[in-house]
Amino acid sequence: MLVSSQSVLVILATAGIMVLLFLFFSRSIQGKALRATAISRAGAKLVGIRPSQAGRLSFLFAAAIGAVSGVLIASLTTVYYDSGFLVGLKGFVAAIIGGLASYPLAVAGALLVGLLESFSSFWLSAFKEVIVFALIIPVLLWRSFRAPHTEGE
Repeated sequence: MLVSSQSVLVILATAGIMVLLFLFFSRSIQGKALRATAISRAGAKLVGIRPSQAGRLSFLFAAAIGAVSGVLIASLTTVYYDSGFLVGLKGFVAAIIGGLASYPLAVAGALLVGLLESFSSFWLSAFKEVIVFALIIPVLLWRSFRAPHTEGE
């Protein structure tokens, strides 16, 4: 089994970004402020954190990670003007599977989505996207049955 250098670079970049995000969110003041704002905007305001600044920082991180991801994926696949839409939807499915709360679990969800897509493209190539997107249905059903139902504010 041959592994291309681009694939190794993508894996190393993913691991590096995960480590940097972990260090940022656990060790820096801005990371802790961003986490506090994500939990409660009103509570963050009460302790002196500006939610607008946290929002700008989160969009900055999203843009930077998106740019790095685009550069890394461009060497592995043919890129068209609308290529990011399908990749973004599959990333959303991976994040839903991972729980939207933990980036290591989101990466595990992305690996699951990638494996499922690889196997489905081999066995049922016409339905590979349908199979990947249908994976979100049982996950959301399981989470809705497991989550406690409470009244909104």
